[in-house]
Amino acid sequence: MNALGYDFMFTDMFDAMDEGKEPMETFYDGYVVNAIMDACYKAAKSKKWEPVELEHWRGSEDVTKGPKLQDYDDQYYLIKEEMIPDGTVKLILKDKSSGEIIQRIK
Repeated sequence: MNALGYDFMFTDMFDAMDEGKEPMETFYDGYVVNAIMDACYKAAKSKKWEPVELEHWRGSEDVTKGPKLQDYDDQYYLIKEEMIPDGTVKLILKDKSSGEIIQRIK
């Protein structure tokens, strides 16, 4: 058990500050996550789908076009790679033929 919670996240953040670069997870990422959580709480109360409201959106305005997925290998696209609290890397992959989303620990 980590005494401070996500010590790898804090290490990455402080290393990024020391090196003058962005951490893996930025304040903007947190802003988007909080907007999604706000919509979830609102939906739980209203009992219907609620929109995610972002005053500052940095993505594409055309939501019908998703980002081009990066090839991971012959079978999968890479959706996301993230470091989990114990320092291992989790991959979120999409099967190219079925569209199934899986998680894999690297």
